[in-house]
Amino acid sequence: MALYSEMTLDELKEEMKSLQELGRKALEDKRWNEYEIHMTKWYLAKSYEILPSHSIEVGRRYAIAEEEQEYFTVTGLEGIMAWGFRESTGETDSLPIARLEEAPN
Repeated sequence: MALYSEMTLDELKEEMKSLQELGRKALEDKRWNEYEIHMTKWYLAKSYEILPSHSIEVGRRYAIAEEEQEYFTVTGLEGIMAWGFRESTGETDSLPIARLEEAPN
């Protein structure tokens, strides 16, 4: 299997489609760990897809996809990863840029 960073946009889209299907099946069968693995891979692939056009900004606050009422302030960007801290704990973390969504005001 090729690295996500080496895939074309079409290959990334096909991989994301496959990962969504695997994740859906794992969720239906209540295989939570497997679901988390597929979704993590999906967010990594999605991050490579959006990398050229992402609008994530250092210093801004974002909502974290799939985590209700969880916010993340970006302190740095490196490739597809955003570094920063979670508001709920203050702990430093890194997240794929595709997991970051516009935070409500």
